[in-house]
Amino acid sequence: MRTSATLIFAVVFGLPFCASVASGDVLELKDGTVLENCYVRDEGTRLLVWESMDKVGTPDYTIFPRSELAPRLTEGRKVMRKTKDGEVERVVHHNPFIRRGEEWHAKPQLPDLSVTFIEMNPKLAGLHGNVRYNKFGAPNIGGTPALDKIGAELGDTKYLYPEKIVKDLKLKYNSGETVTLTAHVKNFGFVDSKPFDFRWLIDGSEVEKGSCRQTISELGESTFEYKYAWKEGRHTVTFEIITDQEEITKINNKATDPLWGWGFIYMVNRKRVEMWHRQRTAYGTFSWEDYYRWHLDIMNRFFEASVFPSSPDGIIARVRLDRIVYLDEVSVETTKAARKSEDGLGYDQGAWTWQDSKEEKRGIWEGKYTQRVTEWSLPHELGHQLGLADYYVIDYPGNENHVWPDNGLKICHFQNHPIAMMHWHGPQPFSEATAMYLNMTWDKPRGHYADYYFAIPDENFLRIVDVNGRGVPGARIEIYQRGAEVDPKAKPRVDHGVTWYPLIEDGNFNKPVSDAPVIVGSTDGEGIMRLHNRDVWEVKTLNGYHRKPNPFGNVKWSRALMLVKVTKYDRPTWFWLETPDFNLAWARGRRNKYTTVLKTPYGSVDSPKPPLNVKWEYTDKTKKHVHVTWDKAKVRERNYLERPVAYRVYRRFGDMGLNDRPWFPVATLNASTFEFMVDLDLMQVNDIAWYTKTDRFAVSTIGELGIESEIIQATQTEAEVK
Repeated sequence: MRTSATLIFAVVFGLPFCASVASGDVLELKDGTVLENCYVRDEGTRLLVWESMDKVGTPDYTIFPRSELAPRLTEGRKVMRKTKDGEVERVVHHNPFIRRGEEWHAKPQLPDLSVTFIEMNPKLAGLHGNVRYNKFGAPNIGGTPALDKIGAELGDTKYLYPEKIVKDLKLKYNSGETVTLTAHVKNFGFVDSKPFDFRWLIDGSEVEKGSCRQTISELGESTFEYKYAWKEGRHTVTFEIITDQEEITKINNKATDPLWGWGFIYMVNRKRVEMWHRQRTAYGTFSWEDYYRWHLDIMNRFFEASVFPSSPDGIIARVRLDRIVYLDEVSVETTKAARKSEDGLGYDQGAWTWQDSKEEKRGIWEGKYTQRVTEWSLPHELGHQLGLADYYVIDYPGNENHVWPDNGLKICHFQNHPIAMMHWHGPQPFSEATAMYLNMTWDKPRGHYADYYFAIPDENFLRIVDVNGRGVPGARIEIYQRGAEVDPKAKPRVDHGVTWYPLIEDGNFNKPVSDAPVIVGSTDGEGIMRLHNRDVWEVKTLNGYHRKPNPFGNVKWSRALMLVKVTKYDRPTWFWLETPDFNLAWARGRRNKYTTVLKTPYGSVDSPKPPLNVKWEYTDKTKKHVHVTWDKAKVRERNYLERPVAYRVYRRFGDMGLNDRPWFPVATLNASTFEFMVDLDLMQVNDIAWYTKTDRFAVSTIGELGIESEIIQATQTEAEVK
């Protein structure tokens, strides 16, 4: 099978079969096909594969969706790893396995024309560095003499009328306004280029063409202008080089930009760019500029792929590279001078600077200055430039004041949807909350940070349900909050039978989950409790978000997590609430009212009797098999409510909240069975199993009509294992 898979590759790519070649990458597909000695470019949702070195940098490639990749290489590849004891041989199973030899960096004596970026003028004002926060986490615009003057006139109302502060700034183009588009073309080859033709396209249709009659030397640059009459809506511009001359690559002869996209600035030391020209990058060219422009293409591809219920067309916002600033020295002073204008504003929507190391500041430029792989951290970091917060801030290891009673371990939390760009750097699209934000603000200046956390429905409720989905009446609710500390001097407030406690507002949002509850109440006859809208410093942003009284109070990204303790029948259990879930409810249309349902292990009034003496134990030292046992409860003769029909065995993994890791069923057994062997290899939780590893098991009784008893957690016993 292994040989046939390699032969398939040889046939598909027209290559002679070879058992072993010294260089090139390895890619394995889920169907068993192994692609050897190819060249892979990872673009997140897809992988682009060149079959041979002579095809690298050409449009002659094959695209594989990421979903077709095997999770790892079946047959590992040997590599040498440096350790404190010297180099050691290791076998790795990374898929794809990137293996580049000297042929990858060979420098053909050819030109390589590249469209590095298309600049737009006049530029629109950005607000980076001009959005400030008070101790309540409320943003306001200022930081220049003109903005501060308007802010002073408005007083505290400046927090509610940001549009008045920016009324004199140019934040958008007018229909018909002339916008100058300037294409920058560089030669990243190793000989002078020949003359070439070019053309401009708007929305894919040619609008102008011309010729460049001079040559461009190695690393030389020429620019070309086009006057564009601005049109409302989402339009694209393309600059394309047309030439028959042989080049190192052809993939960089054309650039297409979204005219509505946010324009970024890259700032870099000239020497770094020169060093990168020595070697070929993962993009396929000998160019720092090509490599990092490509990352904006990847970012836009992720935007397209961020399809969710509230963003059925993905994210319509886009980014583009508006300018590259080449510096002789990278410092706070030089980057500020390059970015800020005399009026104190930056006319960009985000910037990224490549800092020089200590050695580089001393003029020592040695080593490798290229990337063989995609730099997944860059789309993440540029996301911050767009106002997106780190969702990993919501991850919480727990603290000693809130622990599980069965093992004393901290009640921890991992953000609900971590496989997204703003939680982890990596080949994944953005989250739905991110999509909501960018879709709502695609035509607004950047500078605010995470103001989408303010998007919380007007009224919010908890509904506590039992194992059968029925409301739990009279359950006591205590809610604790991260980044908060209850003010012992402030008087508690009561509303609709719910008590809430004012906080110490000292500007420190990095506190652990509060020792004392911030909200206390009980559920009504339907299992519902209203979450009171706590007082806030009210604020509105240019993006259209309004922080008004809400259950999280003066919410900020580090105060966006609450721990809910539910107690009934003297059996407490814990859940977590994230602000992003409330943001999603708001984005999906539930702006007036939103109810969060929390499912407990409690039984109903007509539940059958639960099992007795529920126990579990590992059966071997590998801890891959678990034996669960229980006894039948004593029931009244011929009582149809108490009669067991079946038993259900559950497993729960980790020390997170009950809505993070609910009880999930592993088996439903007949009423005459009182034991079950659990194979953990088949029932492993695979998403973030590494985060916490506590195993728990439980059993419930199933009665008539599928009504379940409360879920009885098993007690672990220490068996003698072999």
